[in-house]
Amino acid sequence: MFSLTTKSKYGVDAVLDLARHYGKGLVQIKGIADRHGIPAQYLVQIMNRLTRAGLVRAFRGKQGGFSLAHDPRETSFLAVLEALEGPMELAMGRSEEDAVKDMFDRVEAAARKVLDIPLSEVLARQDQRAGALAFQI
Repeated sequence: MFSLTTKSKYGVDAVLDLARHYGKGLVQIKGIADRHGIPAQYLVQIMNRLTRAGLVRAFRGKQGGFSLAHDPRETSFLAVLEALEGPMELAMGRSEEDAVKDMFDRVEAAARKVLDIPLSEVLARQDQRAGALAFQI
């Protein structure tokens, strides 16, 4: 079952941080944790999961850190969520002829369409909202 948890929130924050720093060098766990108020040990577990999913690259050593495995324009927000929480499945255990299953299938398709956007677009939307909020203050 697909659900959004603290793991999702922290993972999304971390991946968007990596997207913001894409092409500018490696990002260390401590920096991400400090900027987003994420417990560092929990963030290590999340980053390991994202690394195993092939969305993030980890580099060891004194100058080590993390980076996105692919350009933020090519990395899907939905892929990040599914790497953290598993596949989106809203109609679990329903028969094929079930009207309720059909309804949940349509909801799932709509949710996938909304969430299947590049990380770069999510960042652009965040920046746009941040600019709007700063303007209104």
